[in-house]
Amino acid sequence: MKKILTITLLLFFAEQANAQLKWRIIDKPMPYPVFGGQIVYDIAALSNKIYILGGFSELQQREVDWIQEYDVVQNTWRIVGNMKQIRMDFVGDIWRNKIVYFGGVTESSVDKYTIESWNFKPEASPPEVFDRNSNFGRSLSTGHVAGDRLYIIGGDSLNYGGSAEFPYIVEYNLLTKQTEIIAKINSSKDKPRQHMTFMVGDNIYIFGGVFNGVKKSIRKFNIPSRNFTDLTEPLIEARAGGAAVYNPIIQKGYIIGGYNETNSALNSVEEVIIQPDGSLKIASSTSLNYARTNLMAVNYKGTVAVFGGKDPSGRVVPFVEISEIVVDAEQSKAIPTEHLLFQNYPNPFNPSTTISYQISAGSFVQLKIYDVLGKEIITLVNQEQQPGYYTVEFDAQKTTYNGQLPSGIYFYSLTVNGKAGNYFSTKKMLLLK
Repeated sequence: MKKILTITLLLFFAEQANAQLKWRIIDKPMPYPVFGGQIVYDIAALSNKIYILGGFSELQQREVDWIQEYDVVQNTWRIVGNMKQIRMDFVGDIWRNKIVYFGGVTESSVDKYTIESWNFKPEASPPEVFDRNSNFGRSLSTGHVAGDRLYIIGGDSLNYGGSAEFPYIVEYNLLTKQTEIIAKINSSKDKPRQHMTFMVGDNIYIFGGVFNGVKKSIRKFNIPSRNFTDLTEPLIEARAGGAAVYNPIIQKGYIIGGYNETNSALNSVEEVIIQPDGSLKIASSTSLNYARTNLMAVNYKGTVAVFGGKDPSGRVVPFVEISEIVVDAEQSKAIPTEHLLFQNYPNPFNPSTTISYQISAGSFVQLKIYDVLGKEIITLVNQEQQPGYYTVEFDAQKTTYNGQLPSGIYFYSLTVNGKAGNYFSTKKMLLLK
């Protein structure tokens, strides 16, 4: 069967306990720096392009409707389009071949309750209004796309004052355009806003934010069960208005920057590890070179990249920082100590997902996908490989298995045969259309 997927060998071993995170400033700052914009990256396609939408421009002294494209390989910036209206402190994510985004409009905006979509591949087309709904009239909120559903979390709403209840978590079906309120809170002067969130598997983790003060709290929303729970582990430092990024390759998350009652902009970074029992381990990590709040950050091929934001004086930070893993000479000789298959990300997925694994010695490796009846769909890897960390993209639209795969549960298995020992593991993933 023709191999259609990208395989990447990571050249560093970031799971070492003693490895240090380092932030490096790239040599070309943002030509159009903003704070409060929305960053979007197509991690499933392993694209070289990062998009930053909207935000507040110090050059223009106002919110903007720009769609900026940063080509990481070429190290070039350009404005590739304009949203239908200016937005700041809003939410955006990828759904199929589109970037969908909502919220963050100003008081003077004529159309406050829209969700827009921008088809950015294979060829970009002008953004359009996707739908209108009162729940899109928010700012300082967060959210994620999981399959064909968009989950809207917190923020300031234009519609819920007085004695009304505030829909804290709302599920919006991108196919049927129907909404369902998952969780409510009683209306109050301070509504929960400026959270930092990332999604791991079926769970959305919600960090900090403002609700009767800046919080250290961590919450978890489980998508299948719709359970919303408070976790016992707090952040080290109260923060809001920062960024949360999860790296599925090294299985660590980072809570970056933001502000609290003591500091108008933070440069501190906290590392989050999700333990096998579901608990979280929170530790301090290396600080940014520049303190930032209302920043944009993204996981780019195993590297965390930080853009924009405003410093303690309220000025926009134009410098881009990227993370590096620094090890000493002895540690750099290290290799994985065991074979291991990781959970795919994202999961649920549509149409693409990334599968990661590690091998501890040179071995013959097979990675295969099966349906629920055990029928093989595709072989992704079938070759000798050297020890290291690997990622493979699986695109459900590009198999030769009776055309495109339907929604449902699928399994992927890793088989490793070598002198250092054999290994076999299978994991489940969910395709949602």
